Amino acid sequence: MKVKELGHLAFRCRDIKKTEEFYTEVLGFKRAFSLTYGERADKTAFPPEREWIVYLKVSDRLYLELFDRENAADSPDPGWDSLNYQHLALIVDDIHAARDELSKLGAPIDVEPSLGIDNTWQMWSHDPDGNKIEFMQYTEKSYQIAGK
Repeated sequence: MKVKELGHLAFRCRDIKKTEEFYTEVLGFKRAFSLTYGERADKTAFPPEREWIVYLKVSDRLYLELFDRENAADSPDPGWDSLNYQHLALIVDDIHAARDELSKLGAPIDVEPSLGIDNTWQMWSHDPDGNKIEFMQYTEKSYQIAGK
């Protein structure tokens, strides 16, 4: 499997608005798009218009992904109730071929390839220390490519 590029770094934020302001006003990143709680497949008690994830564009195809931490305690995934680093995202050409190669090499497949609500293929694994790794394959309709 050939990793093409780093897709994004994801951070869970104490205050997503303050964090967004820091990265946009201080560092000059640009808001690309956001996803709301209403767009999730698993409906939550949060207002559907409330932002769940904000994508900030760092460079041509590199993003910072900011997560609202309000629902962290409800997540079944260990570690989602903490702040800061959440996962590393790597871009691949073929998500299904990457899945097969990772599996052959004995790497864990935590979540099988699926098309996300941002129209991007995604799959999850983790390193020996439990750090989450997302593998992504952009499509022509991916919000990261086409916008939202």
